Amino acid sequence: MVANGKKSLTFLIIDDDISLSLFLKKALSQDGHTAFVEPNIQRALQLLLKEKIDILLCDLVLPGGDGSEIIKVVKQQDQHPYCVLISGYYDKSFDNYIPLVGADQVIGKPITKESLNDMIQQYRLTHTAP
Repeated sequence: MVANGKKSLTFLIIDDDISLSLFLKKALSQDGHTAFVEPNIQRALQLLLKEKIDILLCDLVLPGGDGSEIIKVVKQQDQHPYCVLISGYYDKSFDNYIPLVGADQVIGKPITKESLNDMIQQYRLTHTAP
């Protein structure tokens, strides 16, 4: 499938903020992408094994878990998605956090359509299609 003249992407959103997750899913779907929403960490990890996920959006603070730990687990898989850590506590010092957790990118909440598009553009710059 093609979105805006480019290959559509598949996303997995792991966040306990349901309103944000639904906003992201709707915004991504409107642009022709597929988005799965899973607030439960264990079910999200199972979904990652079943589906080809291009981009993982994972909240830093989750009930019963830490988004940075999830990213570390995901990065150990053979084929891992582009991992974006999202946080309501973001500031520029978080950019130093990226190498520590293995995230490809860290973005702050609130996430807007513009910041979502910037993140997708960054993904496309680093992942060229074969």
